[in-house]
Order: sequence, then structure tokens, then C-alpha cells
Amino acid sequence: MKKNYFYTACVSCAIALNAAPIQAQETQSQDSAEIVFVCAIQKNTPTMFAYTPGEVNLTPLMSWHQEYLLPEQSGQEVCLETANKLQDSVQQEQAKYLKSQTPKEGNSVCLVAEEDLSCATENSETLFVVNPNYNASCVLENKNPIECKALQVRGIYSFDDKPYQPLWWPW
Repeated sequence: MKKNYFYTACVSCAIALNAAPIQAQETQSQDSAEIVFVCAIQKNTPTMFAYTPGEVNLTPLMSWHQEYLLPEQSGQEVCLETANKLQDSVQQEQAKYLKSQTPKEGNSVCLVAEEDLSCATENSETLFVVNPNYNASCVLENKNPIECKALQVRGIYSFDDKPYQPLWWPW
């Protein structure tokens, strides 16, 4: 329990220390909102958050529950790698879409340049891979594993072949 408070305090301090330089950069380019991706532990689960300068709250985006991970993966490492890749994409100001693959296709989430492209495209960049027992879209939608399994078991789960575009994505 004390770890949660410690990690929250560390993330808050890191954001507070970085707030002044980010706000100074914001005055130069007011057209694009700067987003900073950070990882922390929320309810014992590695979670990626988005921070927008000038806003008080962190927005939880994706949580890597142990069930979603492959045996050799660490939730903290996957979170940090994903946050770094998304941060690089935002800094390069390239419009990208998040696309998830079904377990049959490789069960991963990737970045693609155009809405109609898939993760199998040559220029796609894999963000992370998910345990084949779960759908990668569950991580993108920040669902708990029990919610994800319940939807699949009941037979009401549907998987669109459209790219997933979260509300927090800047493009």
C-alpha cells in the first residue's frame, strides 16, 4: 500500500519538476498540445498515464495486468517501452494510428501511419505483445482481465478491423 503512495509521489514530483520547461516550450508552438507519457503503479498494476501541461490530473491510458503479459515480460518494462515509443511518435509530430491484431494474427498493438493499414504493414511499429488468451484491444481500452474474459465468454465480443483511435491521441 505504501508503494502506491511512493510511486504517486515520485510521478507527481517528476511532473512538477518538468512543468516549467514544458510550459515555456508551449508558448512557442501553441498549435499542438504537448503530451507527456509516464508510467506508475496504480492498484499494484503498471499503468501508463498521459500528462498535459496546465492540467492537474494524470489520465490513465493503459494498464498491464499480469494476465495480459507473456511469461518473460515485466509489466513495468512493457509500460516504459510503450510510453517511450508513443512519446517519440508525438515528438516527431507524425500522425499515427493505434491498431490491434487478433490472437490469430499475433495479438499485438502497433502504430501505423494510415487508418487503413494493419500491423502486418512494412512500416508499422509494434508497441507491445499481449498474452494470446486475451485480446490486445482490452489493454487499449484499459479493461480489467475479468471484463475482457467476460465479454469473450458471453459471445458479445466483436472485433472491428478499424484502427483504435483513443480520445487522448493528439491527431
